Amino acid sequence: MSPPAIRPAPPVAALPPALTSFVGREREVAAVADVLASARLVTLTGAGGSGKTRLATEVARSVAGRFPAGVVWIELAAITDPALVAGHIATALGVEATGRPAAEALRDALREAARPGELLIVLDNCEHVIDACAAIVQGILAACERVRLLATSREALGVAGERAWLVPVLSLPAHDDSLGAIADSEAVRLFVERAQAASATFRLTDANAAAVARLCRRLDGLPLAIELAAARVRALTPEQMVARLEDGLRVLASTRRGAVPRHRTLRDAIEWSYHLLDDVERLVLQRLSAFAGEFSLDAAEAVCADDAVAADEVLDLVAALVDKSLVVVRDQVDEARYHLLETIRQYAGEQLEASGDRDATRERHAHFYASFIRQAEPHFITPGRPRWVERIQRELDDVRLVLGWSRVQAPALHVELVGRLGWFWYSSGLWTEGRRWLEGALSLPEAQSLDARRATALFAAGVISSLQGQGAVARAWLDETVTIAQAIGDRHLEAYANNYLGVALGQEGHAAAEAHARAALPWFEEVGDLYGKRLALMVIATMRLKEGDLANARMAAEEAVRVAYAYGLGRELGIALQVLGTVMMHQRELDAAARALGEALRALRDDPQAFWLARALELLGVIECARSRPLEAARLFGAAEARRERMGAVMFRLDRERLAPHVEAARAALGDDAFAEAWQAGRDLPFEQAVDVAIADAAGAVSVAPPPTNGVARRAPSMVSPSSSPAPNAHAEATAPPVLRVHALGPLEIERDGVVVPHSAWKYARPRELFLFLLAHPEGRSREQIGLAFWPDASAAQVKNNFHVMLHHLRRALGRADLVVFENDRYHVNWSLGVELDVARFEREATAARRALRTQPTSAEAAERLRASLALYRGDFLVGESAGDWHLEIRDQLRRVWVESLLALGTYYSTTEAFEEAVEVYRTVVRADELNEEAHRQLMTALARAGHRGEALRLYDRFAEQLESDLGARPERKTMLLYDQLKRAETV
Repeated sequence: MSPPAIRPAPPVAALPPALTSFVGREREVAAVADVLASARLVTLTGAGGSGKTRLATEVARSVAGRFPAGVVWIELAAITDPALVAGHIATALGVEATGRPAAEALRDALREAARPGELLIVLDNCEHVIDACAAIVQGILAACERVRLLATSREALGVAGERAWLVPVLSLPAHDDSLGAIADSEAVRLFVERAQAASATFRLTDANAAAVARLCRRLDGLPLAIELAAARVRALTPEQMVARLEDGLRVLASTRRGAVPRHRTLRDAIEWSYHLLDDVERLVLQRLSAFAGEFSLDAAEAVCADDAVAADEVLDLVAALVDKSLVVVRDQVDEARYHLLETIRQYAGEQLEASGDRDATRERHAHFYASFIRQAEPHFITPGRPRWVERIQRELDDVRLVLGWSRVQAPALHVELVGRLGWFWYSSGLWTEGRRWLEGALSLPEAQSLDARRATALFAAGVISSLQGQGAVARAWLDETVTIAQAIGDRHLEAYANNYLGVALGQEGHAAAEAHARAALPWFEEVGDLYGKRLALMVIATMRLKEGDLANARMAAEEAVRVAYAYGLGRELGIALQVLGTVMMHQRELDAAARALGEALRALRDDPQAFWLARALELLGVIECARSRPLEAARLFGAAEARRERMGAVMFRLDRERLAPHVEAARAALGDDAFAEAWQAGRDLPFEQAVDVAIADAAGAVSVAPPPTNGVARRAPSMVSPSSSPAPNAHAEATAPPVLRVHALGPLEIERDGVVVPHSAWKYARPRELFLFLLAHPEGRSREQIGLAFWPDASAAQVKNNFHVMLHHLRRALGRADLVVFENDRYHVNWSLGVELDVARFEREATAARRALRTQPTSAEAAERLRASLALYRGDFLVGESAGDWHLEIRDQLRRVWVESLLALGTYYSTTEAFEEAVEVYRTVVRADELNEEAHRQLMTALARAGHRGEALRLYDRFAEQLESDLGARPERKTMLLYDQLKRAETV
């Protein structure tokens, strides 16, 4: 029977008409077209409204010339029954099945249709019938070599050979409010064109450009959302749209006739994806809306898991939502970070509210971040500060959300958290925000008890207000902190409160400042707290300077710099160097003072805080005045003033008093007009450039106070439990028992701290396989290399998602997040922790023993070493494990090493005339490798020498028969010659 006829559509004719122009995506069209040239199935994935359909249309149009048999567009949105998909496709292609199964008829017709050349079929909107589509597409790919397919779907079809391509959102305007910069972004270009289609009078102007940019960012560059917003310009200005978006999504409702129903509102686009989820996926998506910003897998697990969702299910559910384009994954070094597009977050949040689950979810969210803040707090005054401040910064949107929630729902928790964040507010430069949170917390009834919560918040408020130059307010708060700390016996807090009382009093020039610092200093020295000791010494140096005691001021300042070097962070060093430079300046050592302040700027530039950078510029300005360089001084003063204004910071009183006469001297030297011009030039100079100029102008670059211990900076003792120190050589033998011992030769066994990790600790085998893969490649592997080994057909986005979820499972199963690290663009096992792999030990020891035996063929010691190494080989690499093809080459290489080692041991036994032992060794090789002819010859020889000539002859007969049976071959000539010698009873 001839195949059913198909009426091939002419190229492009079947594509949806372009009712509007195509804006942006030029790079994406070219990229997808290139992928389609090498892959027979390309699936465009992305969230509802991300522009998959429109991109597919343009790609199909651009490549139409490559397909002589035509390009055919098939829309699946209206098909709800999976059983109807094959028939619908067949009908769209003009195939008449005439009673045959539609899929079979379709394949026959497509083979015929593609005879003139390749045919391209575009399947649009596959997600709701994805299993049916996958089966049909797989059949087409197998049966019709000249058919290519381009599909659009929320998630990949999962067919072998598929190339999934995540459709990105449109490029957004950078945070540059100039009209030109805003107009260049794809998102704004789309908005403007669609807005002009809706209202011919609309123009992008200086007046509305910033609002349009904010609107496009608010809508995450989502084409559907932008188009729906642009259609409203007849009724609303961009400014009004931005304001009303805060009131939900309803403003974007479309009234356009002829729109696909699910595109009539942004809500429809999101609901289209949402209602395709199963119940548990919906629940997790709702709960993820509790996050204000990006979140980690740990955070998702803590917030989403309860009686309804098992904790060990959350990671895979999040991964599934990523695959369905409802959650976005981003890389952060070796950790994946996830977020919801704002429009989807709003919708999911509404569903969470309607479900009645919001309060419980918000409470879990708050408790997770409360635990995180408690974990971070001790590190803010240790050398680990930069990393922990960065971690809080990364979570700051959610930290703020928790602070707002807890103020109303859990005020006592609120007071605790705001206080614990005190050092963060200081270190991050968020002084104004921190002060606002702290003052609000201290006003609550829950903060009125004279306890640790109140004292911690009072201290934090006192520190920030002292740095803001509000000495009277700071003193009141810090005085009360000292009183409470003494009452509750908190010597740590008492010492730090005294230190900052010294700072607050010292700023105002009060002599009592020094007494507070000296009262705190012994405790810091007793416990080895370098942060507090450095600060106390700086207060003492400042007060000695004020009293004119330059010698003791210099001694205290130099000691503060030495302590800062030992502490090991740039910011603390830069501040200490400012104190030292100020003392030197008063001693009229201007060059040395300039060097100190130049070094301070370099240290602060590497570990920046603008307040102290601005202060260093002012101090250098004073030096320039003293050097009779008023023009340079005025520019430095202007640059510092502009930066202070941006921060809302004021100068310490002592600094104002020190600065004032030099400002007037520069004004007098230059004249009012020239001085004002120089000052404004400094204000107009980008601050980073002003810092660079100041460093270049500072005299010399010689360190004014070299660090102790032969120039090697010591690190401060940790304020928390110390971690074990890394071994000097990542692959060196550990003197202590290894943290992890892995037996991968023979049945797999992993020991952690001497205890076997049960297979039940691994939810899946794949994370375990990933760990073994990294163990087998000690130099590390890039994510691309890992992707090729584990998901060769996945898109880069899918690899990223799959990998990070699998890595999270791995770390959790082994109980340590630091066992796998990311360095030099590669993931590798952290061998320095103490990780032992029998594979590495076997190869190393067997190779060394064979080498020794080659040098000394009769060495009993070398033979014993070889026997010991062979004992490590309990079986083939990963025997019994379900592992990918990556392990086969490693398995074969290890087996070769084992066989070569056995042969070497057999040679040793033969050389030392231990023929029975040699026989047993060669038998082992022959059993493992039945076609190893060298092993058979050696076994025949050993048998003959041990007096078993008949068995040697029978061995030859069996081997020759097997060669003929398996390979159709005969034994090698030297094997046959050996056989003849044995038959003639000659000595061998």
